[in-house]
Parts: sequence; C-alpha cells; structure tokens
Amino acid sequence: MPDIVLRPAVEQDRDFVAFVTETCMRRYVEQTWGQWRADSPDDFNAGIHEIIGCNGEEIGCVVLIDEPGALVLKTLYILPGHQNRGIGAALIQRIIKRAGASKKPIQLRVLRVNPARRFYERHGFAVTHSTAERHFMAWSPL
Repeated sequence: MPDIVLRPAVEQDRDFVAFVTETCMRRYVEQTWGQWRADSPDDFNAGIHEIIGCNGEEIGCVVLIDEPGALVLKTLYILPGHQNRGIGAALIQRIIKRAGASKKPIQLRVLRVNPARRFYERHGFAVTHSTAERHFMAWSPL
C-alpha cells in the first residue's frame, strides 16, 4: 500500500493546485462548456486545500469542508500518472470513516462527462439529483 499523507496547503501551493486542477479537469470542462477558464488567483484558498503526497511526491489535492449538516467534498484530484493505484480509494475511505464517526453524510458533485461518478458509486455514493451538467451525489452513514 502506498504511503499517503495529507498536508495543509500554503500560499506557495497556488500554482501546483492550479496545475493539478487543469490537468484533471480541463477535458471534462471543455466537453461540458466548450472552453477552459483557468481559476483566478483569488479562487485559491490555502486554508481549505490539502496537498496529497504519496511516497514522498506531491500528486494531488483535496478540499473537504465540514459543514454543520454534512461533509462536502469539493475536490479530490489526483494526477493521472498516479490514478488507478488505490490512492483515491484509500482517501475516500478515510473521508467515509470520518463521516461515519461524525454521523454526517458526504455530499459532492461531479460533471456528467467525468467517469469519476463510477468511482464514487463503487464507494457507496448515490446520485441524489442531476442537472444538464452535473450529478449531485451523497453517501450516508445511516
């Protein structure tokens, strides 16, 4: 099993998070809306991002917001060269364990064209509703 660590992001991670976001999402955003719009510098918030490390290499980012009624998974991006190695599964299991302990559901949204929906379904998430662009999904501890 890979050695997966999370560390709080700092301002110097802005470019790395932008790179990971574009690498992981550009194709799906372009399929959905026709063009990529890079985040503005004001869109990065080091206070909510965590950097995913694996075996000493930074490979992605995650944003999990602990709201009063739910944990909201805003981002779980792993660079393509590190996908399909169990890293995302290990991280989602950590998040599910945290949600179960706090008795809170997990909510997320995924673009309809993004195959990540199947990943989340394998981990017990279900589509709660959909729009033309997105599926909204949830996992419940009950």
